[in-house]
Amino acid sequence: MENTNRWLEKTDAGRLEVASRKGGLDRRTRSLLIMVDGRIGYEKLGVLANQLGLEPAAIERLLLSGLIRKAGPSTDSQALTVVQSAALSSPSKSPVRKRSLAAAKFYLMDIAVRTFGTIDHPIRKQLIAATDVSSVQMAFDKLLENLRTTATPTLIEQIEASFRDQLPEG
Repeated sequence: MENTNRWLEKTDAGRLEVASRKGGLDRRTRSLLIMVDGRIGYEKLGVLANQLGLEPAAIERLLLSGLIRKAGPSTDSQALTVVQSAALSSPSKSPVRKRSLAAAKFYLMDIAVRTFGTIDHPIRKQLIAATDVSSVQMAFDKLLENLRTTATPTLIEQIEASFRDQLPEG
């Protein structure tokens, strides 16, 4: 039996992606995301990814994009560690990353949930309601304001860079 700390689950952004199909995932990666159910481990998901013709890096891209996460109880320090590891990883190494407003919103919603420990936080609700770049940017500014009290300047820079990397060009 697998250790529950190694199980993977969809984030709210992942569930939204499955429901809406608007995040720009290709068919095989979307199928892999659907298989994540909170009771599947990294190793088994790797086998399934291989069967779908995907490399193990597809799992890492789902983790880094905030569509899946390690399952289990989360504490504030664990959440900050996950946010740090996601932000410090270079998203530009992912060759299939598509820039979109939805991807940027998903990224920020996941950061907000991990930071505040609830899906009902006003910043997350503001992100859900955001429909253009300027409204997403306003929510991002509020998120950064809150992060400045708990996160290091380096982490904040990395989160900002990752967010900017996900926004559509132009």
